[in-house]
Order: sequence, then C-alpha cells, then structure tokens
Amino acid sequence: WAALAEAPSDVLEFLEFLVGRFDDIDDSFTAIDGTDGNGQISLREFEDGLRTLKCNKFKGRGEKERIANVFRYLDPSGEGQVSRGEYGVLMNLWKEMRQSIQEFVIFLERTFGKEDTLDTAWIFIDEDESGEIDDKEWSEVVHDRLKYFGPSGIIFQFLDKDDEGSVSQEEFRTLQVFQKRYHEEQEKRATSKPGP
Repeated sequence: WAALAEAPSDVLEFLEFLVGRFDDIDDSFTAIDGTDGNGQISLREFEDGLRTLKCNKFKGRGEKERIANVFRYLDPSGEGQVSRGEYGVLMNLWKEMRQSIQEFVIFLERTFGKEDTLDTAWIFIDEDESGEIDDKEWSEVVHDRLKYFGPSGIIFQFLDKDDEGSVSQEEFRTLQVFQKRYHEEQEKRATSKPGP
C-alpha cells in the first residue's frame, strides 16, 4: 500500500494515533520496542507498547484481532518480529497523513484569515455551539458549508484524541502544532531565498 486510500482501516487508525503523539515515526518504534530495545518488536511487545502508550483506537470487541492485523501489515514476511526497517513501511503513509492535516490547516487560514484561525473556524464548525462535533456533523460542515474536499475523515479521526466519536474545541486546537510548523517552514523559505 503506497497511499492512505489503499491502507487497511486498522493501520490508518494506528497511524492517526501515532501522528498525534510523535514528531517522528522512528520515535514511535523506539517507544514500542520496550525496555530491551533490541530493534525487533514481537506481537506481545506491540500489544504491550500500545497499552503503555494508551492507544485506545482498538478498544472493544475484536481488539486483539485488530492489533494483530496491524502487526501483520508491519510483518509482511510473517516472521513474528517487526524490525525498524519493516516498521518504516509506515513512513510514506505518515508523510501523507501529516500533509493532509497540514493542507487542511492552510485551507482554514485562507478561509478564516491568519488571526485566531482555529478559534474562528471552530465557531463556524460548531454550529449548535455544543462544544463538540460528531463525525456526521463534521462531514456536513466541512464538505457542505466550508467546501473543503480534501480527506476530512482522516483529520476528524486524528483530532478525536479520546476515541469517543466526537471532537471538542480543545482537541480541535491541536491543529496549532501544524499551523506553527507551516509558518516556520514559510519563514525558513523566505529567509533562505537569495536576494536580488
């Protein structure tokens, strides 16, 4: 699988969890690798690592099976171990997911301006002023009212930090990290351009 649209749903949920908590995909491998740090992750280590990281993406019926599905995706040879290299298969998906979130933040800035972008966008998105929005409301507002046609479901899942099926204003504000990163990159580009 080379694109988010082709990746299994459980892998995407795992990735949504990672993107929200780590700056680098390699850091997530290190966190899951555990105390022995041998550069290999067994299924048991993977399960324990997800518990330690408080990953609730798979809670409920079929939890073990769903975690095993992600593990099998990372262990295509079926050896029962995932190396750092095999784990790297997530890198392209990681980059694509981060890019999708970044593009949404840029869209919000262009739509609502650069001052208080996220707060202004939240007021628009939270039509009923309930303080949170579920995935159905999100889809309707983002597609129908905002006219954003990028992959908004991925963004909703990323923002739903507690996996309760809704996004609060506080969770929505986690987009600030991407907003800040975008401005830092823009500033770097502006200062690195040679003068006339």
